[in-house]
Amino acid sequence: MVLLVDAGNSRLKWSELDAGGKPSAQQAMAYGERPALAAFLDLLDAYPAVAHITLVHVLTHLFADSVQEACAQRGIHLHSVRSLARAYGIRNGYQQPTALGADRFVGLVAAQHLAAGKASIVIDCGTAITVDALEQDGRHLGGLILPGLQLSAEALIARAQGRLTLSFEQPTIVADSTGRAIGSGCLFGVIGAIEGICTRMQQTLSSPVVRILTGGDAEYLRSWLHGDYLLHPDLLMQGLAYITEHEACTSC
Repeated sequence: MVLLVDAGNSRLKWSELDAGGKPSAQQAMAYGERPALAAFLDLLDAYPAVAHITLVHVLTHLFADSVQEACAQRGIHLHSVRSLARAYGIRNGYQQPTALGADRFVGLVAAQHLAAGKASIVIDCGTAITVDALEQDGRHLGGLILPGLQLSAEALIARAQGRLTLSFEQPTIVADSTGRAIGSGCLFGVIGAIEGICTRMQQTLSSPVVRILTGGDAEYLRSWLHGDYLLHPDLLMQGLAYITEHEACTSC
């Protein structure tokens, strides 16, 4: 059994890889108050037959070392994906290639396949929102990072005096309470930022451009975005599947 695992800032996501190289429906587990390592160990206990894991994470070296040790103890082959200067059809646009988040690198790998010869913009809507520009030939031009929806709201509330009840429900451009004003303001601020960044970024890319939306808030934000955005909540699972297949072919 092969597992594809994405250890993010707040959730663990995974899929099983079938014999044909296709990932199953993505599953997720929130860390809550537990450390990410505890969630990963629970995942190993839930899949005692797993023989290989392809992992991407944005966590610490301590997490990486602990995961490596846990897999070695269970006889599991672990491949941790890192950002490289050039790999899997992607040419990393960062001055220091390893400084690009590994999750963003995996998203670019998936986007290169999904865009089918077109340039693409990859928007990952998680704790932070990342927007990356990818040319049709696999050249990553770089990207931007901005606060995610919840993070934006929490930053405002942390500085507000008194107790506020934040609400993202029934957002409106003319809110009648502070809680709704913050929720609506952060939502429309994020939407405006994504639309504006994509418009400006598209000018640096070849046309036509495929805009790909992923991450925990992707489905919610998609309903408010104007224009064509391809929704792929499991984008990183697709990227991890391509990488697993490539590594298997290389080792043959």
